[in-house]
Amino acid sequence: METRYHAFLDESGQRRYAHGTDRYFVVAGAISRVETVGSYADEFRGLKRAFFGSPDVEVKSHWLRQPDQRRRHYLDAYGISERRLHDFTEAFYGWVLATDVVLIAGVIDKEQMCEQYKDPHHPSAVAYQVFLQRYQKFLAQRHSKGAVTFDIVSGASPAGRAWQELLTKHHRKLKKWGCNYTRLRFTNVERELAFANSATVDLIQVADICAYNTFRQFKDHGNIWDDPSSRELPTYEYFDRLLPRFHQGPHGVFAGFGVAKMPKIADNRWRA
Repeated sequence: METRYHAFLDESGQRRYAHGTDRYFVVAGAISRVETVGSYADEFRGLKRAFFGSPDVEVKSHWLRQPDQRRRHYLDAYGISERRLHDFTEAFYGWVLATDVVLIAGVIDKEQMCEQYKDPHHPSAVAYQVFLQRYQKFLAQRHSKGAVTFDIVSGASPAGRAWQELLTKHHRKLKKWGCNYTRLRFTNVERELAFANSATVDLIQVADICAYNTFRQFKDHGNIWDDPSSRELPTYEYFDRLLPRFHQGPHGVFAGFGVAKMPKIADNRWRA
């Protein structure tokens, strides 16, 4: 019987090319076998119940990191202490590492995109495309099919087109014509891109944490990722903690497998 997979996606960074915006934009996915999606949701909800007294807590990186948001959404909302929230965070990372969830992230360097392309495509579209390239290869290696569900995307492009509509059309175009950068065909990816509210889909919340940690990794150390003279890659603490769950190639190489950047400047084979 064919194993089927489901990728749950979220993003981190700002979608526009504009002065004052973040240099990097990330789309990251938490990938699970379809038959384990429900059990992982139950486990995650059980973890929330144990620490918050409710299984319906939404875990968001921004809320966990920002003191005012942390107090509003967790400390005051559920009457818990900073220590209790810290213990939950530790338990969360331990739980993710104990699963067989696979993480893949597509990273866009907006500065380099503008340098390399006269009219670069939207960062969100390209980051999603980079993710989908790696997801297709992941599925093909396993002779499997895979669905994709993205967190609901709000807002519109500078031209006034809804981001969610643009992503939906982009997915269909990729399915029909393949990747315009690599000619890869997305034969193992389901035809339609779905959207869901992260508040009600637990694995999207895992993708949210992964997306921010990857974004922070590049914000802190992006210059080293592409430096051909670099021999060692410093890592953001929480990105490092998730590294065992990122998709890897031979000899533990995650660069180009679990984390792929565009444009690609140097072929550094970073290992987990």
